[in-house]
Amino acid sequence: MKTSGFTFVRNGLRLGYPFVASIRSLLPLCDEIIVNVPRSTDDTLKAVREIGDPKIRIIESDWDEKEKIGDPVMRRHTDLPLEQCTGDWCVYIQADEVLHEDSIPAMKAAMERELANPEVQGLLVDYTHFYGSFWTEIYSFGWYYKEIRVVRRAPNIRASGGAQGFRTTDGQKLRVKNSGGRYFHYGFALEPGQARVKLSNLNELYGNEKARETTAQTPARFYDDDQKVKPFKGTHPATMRDIVAAATWTYQSRNPLIRFKRNYFWEDVALIIKRCTGITLGVHKNYRLIK
Repeated sequence: MKTSGFTFVRNGLRLGYPFVASIRSLLPLCDEIIVNVPRSTDDTLKAVREIGDPKIRIIESDWDEKEKIGDPVMRRHTDLPLEQCTGDWCVYIQADEVLHEDSIPAMKAAMERELANPEVQGLLVDYTHFYGSFWTEIYSFGWYYKEIRVVRRAPNIRASGGAQGFRTTDGQKLRVKNSGGRYFHYGFALEPGQARVKLSNLNELYGNEKARETTAQTPARFYDDDQKVKPFKGTHPATMRDIVAAATWTYQSRNPLIRFKRNYFWEDVALIIKRCTGITLGVHKNYRLIK
């Protein structure tokens, strides 16, 4: 069995993404890692090169500053390295995600176990999402706690939904099983000033100029004070520990039971129902889980 990793990152240094830690976290799992670095305005390409591992192969691609439609851009730059993969399985990781090394044996075992089963088109990983700091994790609805990050190498499997997940080229959800892998998502744990830069960049990419202006006017603390978070009691991936140790910012939330905001109201109600009855409502799954 051969395993390929793939990712893309542009202006990762300017945006504060832990992309070096992200790429390094795949090295023990993968036989090769294809990294697409679209034309950047910082030293992202240099930083990827300086990882210096022979498993890594870099693709340099163009970037159209005038293109403001985010989802197609993200899909296209994700598919570029996927198309260069030569493994039986292709493991995707985004620039703000890091694989925890403790889950690598389970992922390897799952890929080996399902290799000869063509019914399985992909594998899910579990997620821990951080919000506001490296020591506060989200537990509310509205966040994905499983997503496809391992796909079988096939010409009809490509990125979908702004590279949030993967589907067939005719739009069908993939048939998947759990891998036992765990990804840590740090995109909402950045230093508040850095988080502001990142969100402004995303708003620009998606052509949302009004949201970009609103982001620039947010308070210095940046993060909302009503997110549902709990203290993180686990260990961070080894490749992230120096970054985490150097962090100086913290986050506290009021943790209200109901936030009485239109964007969150039904998520809060669904969470209360789940706590009281165990029934999960309204969670969208971008895949078909099979046994």
